[in-house]
Amino acid sequence: MNLRTTLALARLALLAALLSFPATPAAAQEVAQDEGALYVAFLGASQAGDTARALTAAKVYLEAHPSGQYADFIKKWQDTARMTLLDSAIKEKRTGDMIAIGKEVLAADPENLNVLYALAFNIRRNELLAQPPTYPNAAAAVEFAKRGISLVEAGKTLTGVQNFDKGATLAWMTQILAINEGKNGSAADAIKLYEKSIALAPLDPTAARNLLAIVTLRQGKYGELAKAYNALPDADRAAAEPSVEVKAAKDALNLEADALIDAAAGFVAFGRAKGLPPATVDRVNQLLETVYKGRFPGDASLDGLKKILADKNVPSA
Repeated sequence: MNLRTTLALARLALLAALLSFPATPAAAQEVAQDEGALYVAFLGASQAGDTARALTAAKVYLEAHPSGQYADFIKKWQDTARMTLLDSAIKEKRTGDMIAIGKEVLAADPENLNVLYALAFNIRRNELLAQPPTYPNAAAAVEFAKRGISLVEAGKTLTGVQNFDKGATLAWMTQILAINEGKNGSAADAIKLYEKSIALAPLDPTAARNLLAIVTLRQGKYGELAKAYNALPDADRAAAEPSVEVKAAKDALNLEADALIDAAAGFVAFGRAKGLPPATVDRVNQLLETVYKGRFPGDASLDGLKKILADKNVPSA
């Protein structure tokens, strides 16, 4: 007979002795027996290694006897069991289970930054940043990220982490909000959030994704404005005195071109300094030069563009 079995039998024997001890009022005896039976159900499931059944039994016990004689022990066991299940769900990429278990933990401990961090981070990694990205749990990621941001901004740090990076943590959580806005078609709001994320940790690897996302969003807007401008009659666009409509369309296009040039230059400078994949950097650089030449056709040597890139001044380390 192993030690675990011996201890289990000893607990059951002790419990049986307690239950057989006569209580003074009959009602008190009935309550004690009921509590004991619920505890036995929990103990049997936990000793058998059936965590799911034990959690159900623990919930039943605590609902019936929140201040019972076994309540503290069961609560501690429950917390540990849930964290174990959460860890397994994360490792096995069972996102639905991860969220469900995480919400149970947060219901009892709403300011558990470690759990909020784990939930938001893994939805971001496994879904939002997947190739291609998916968004079945984007709303949940946003909820967890917002709660995490609030706690970190209030000064809370991850338990057990000595060198907690506040800026980097806020940066990737804010990135989740940006991704969600972009998914929803709110390009302007997404860009603002991406820029906020970059400002929080400008040299973190997260910045590379943010910069590229901004380039993509601005390229889309630039394309729309260029199409609208080119759709105007050739004669109107070539007129010595452009109409109000032509001038407005041209100004809007130039404004977006300047923003796209700035964003693309930021990514190229960052990519070269940080050794990002050359193919990606070159692709964005080609876009950058094309847009710059269209915006400033008189600068054949691209001296202005070279200055823009130099002014980005991204440290390599």
